[in-house]
Amino acid sequence: MPSAPDHIGYGPVSMSNPVTNETLTGDRTVTFADANVLRLDPGGAARDVTMPAEADCGGMIYKVINAADAAENLVIKDDGGSTIATVNQNEMCEIVCDGSAWSLLYVATIALS
Repeated sequence: MPSAPDHIGYGPVSMSNPVTNETLTGDRTVTFADANVLRLDPGGAARDVTMPAEADCGGMIYKVINAADAAENLVIKDDGGSTIATVNQNEMCEIVCDGSAWSLLYVATIALS
């Protein structure tokens, strides 16, 4: 079993890389190497973003920002394939894991620059 970082809440975030910023070319699986803030451009199509296994993530919180330049969605899913949230262009969500399930805290409209 992979080991999660030893943390509560946002966990260890490197100030030299506090955000994972990426243009996707396909569906994406989040790993412990990613920052807790994910700024993702779906890259021309709707994409699935799969979160790590719940048993490894108790106390973790992620913010997912959809940085699309067109109407492209990010569908946030748990590792079993269930949808947690759909984040549209110019939206972000925050999700939290209690060690047994990922839960949506909110989806908000944002202005990106």
